[in-house]
Amino acid sequence: MTTYIPSLSLLQEVRTRRRHENFANVFKLVGILSLALVAACFVVLLAAPNQANGTTNFILHLFGFLGVVTIQFAFYFVFAFWPFLLYFWAGVKSARQWTLLSLLQTSIETGKPLQNIVRAYATHCSCGYAARLNRFAAALDAGYSPDAAIREHQGLFRYDVAGMVRLGDTPETLRSLDTVAQDERAFAPIQTNTIVRVVYLCTLVIQMFLIMSFVLTNIAPQFQIIFNDFSTDLPTMTTFVLAVSGWFVTFWYLITLAFPLIALLALAYLILQTNVMVFRPVGFRRIFRSTDSAKFLRIFAVGLRQRFSIPAILERYRRVVPSNYLRQKGTRIQKSVEQGGDWIDAVYRAGFINGPETALLQSAQRTGNTSTVLEQLALGKERSQIRKDDLFSKLAFIPLIFLLGGIIGVFVVAMFMPLITLITDLAV
Repeated sequence: MTTYIPSLSLLQEVRTRRRHENFANVFKLVGILSLALVAACFVVLLAAPNQANGTTNFILHLFGFLGVVTIQFAFYFVFAFWPFLLYFWAGVKSARQWTLLSLLQTSIETGKPLQNIVRAYATHCSCGYAARLNRFAAALDAGYSPDAAIREHQGLFRYDVAGMVRLGDTPETLRSLDTVAQDERAFAPIQTNTIVRVVYLCTLVIQMFLIMSFVLTNIAPQFQIIFNDFSTDLPTMTTFVLAVSGWFVTFWYLITLAFPLIALLALAYLILQTNVMVFRPVGFRRIFRSTDSAKFLRIFAVGLRQRFSIPAILERYRRVVPSNYLRQKGTRIQKSVEQGGDWIDAVYRAGFINGPETALLQSAQRTGNTSTVLEQLALGKERSQIRKDDLFSKLAFIPLIFLLGGIIGVFVVAMFMPLITLITDLAV
C-alpha cells in the first residue's frame, strides 16, 4: 500500500496537468484568432483612416456574426443529431462497464486488491465517474465483499453482468463473461449500423413532420387563396392536398399533441435500443424479448453452476433487474417454483424460452448439462435479437425513404400543376 499511494498521487497530478493543458490550448486558439482579427482591424484603420467608422462597425458585426453562428450551430446540432449523442453516451457507458469487468478479472487472476486497481483506473476517468469508482473502492476498503459493493453501487456494471458476478466471481464466471464480451464485439458493427439507420430515420421523420406541418398549415392555404382569386380549375391531386391542408388547419391542436407523442416514442425506442436505460413500457416488450431472455438465462446458468437454489437465483435476478415488468416475471417464476412447480415450465410460461427450447432444457437436465445449454441458448437469443433488429431497420429504412420522398413529390406536383395552367392562361 505504501508504494501504491505515491503512484496514485503521481497519476492524479499527471491527469490534472493534462486537463489544464487542454483548456489552455483551447483558450490559446481562441485568443490567437481574436488577436488576428484585432490586428487586421488595426492594419485596415492605419491603411484607410478616413473609413474608421465603417471598419469598426464591420469588425463588430463580424464578431457578432461569429457568436450567433456558433450558438445556432450548437442548437441545430443538438436538435438534429441528439440521437447520435445518445448513441455516443451508450457506447461510453458500455465501454466503462466492460473495462471495469476486465479490472475485476485482472484482480482475480493476479491476486491484487481490486480497490487499488479501480483507483488507478479512476485517475484517467472524468470527475463524476471517477468519484463513483472511488466510492466503490472505498466500500471494498471498508470490508465489503465484491457482491455487497456491487449491490451498494448499482450502475457500474450492466445488470446481467452484476447478477452473474454477485452469484460468483469465479474464473468460470469471468470466462463466461469474456465469451459474452467477445461475441458483442464481433456483432458490434451490425448493431452500430442498425442504430445509425434507426437514428437517421427518427431524425428525418421528425424533421419532415415539422416541415410538412408548416407547409400544410401556412403555405397551402396561401396557394388556395391564389387559385380561388383566379377561379382556376384544380386537378384531383391538388384538391386532395388542399383538403388535407384544411384538415390540418382545423385540427391543429391534434398536430400539437401528436408531435410530442411521436418524439417521445422515438426517444423511448432509442433509449431501449442503446441500453442507456432498461425499462419495458407497453408496446415495446415483444421487441426486446430475445435480449431480455438471454440475460435471464445467463444469470440462471451461473447460479446453477455455483449450486445456488433456484429460488435464490430468482431472488438475485429480481434484485438486479431494473425493469419492473421483468421483475414481475421473475416473481411469477419464483412463486411457481416455491409452490412445487417445475422451473423449466415456469420459465416457458413467462416467455423466456419457447417450446423446442423447453424440450432441450428438459433433456439437458436429465444429463446434468443444464448450465451449458442455458449459456448456449442465451448466446443464440442475443444473436437473434441483433439479427432481428438489423432486419427490422433494413425493412423500414427503404420504404420510409420512398414514402417521405413520395409525400414531398405529391405536394410539389399538386401545387405547381395549377400554377402552370394559371401562367399559361395569363400569357394568352
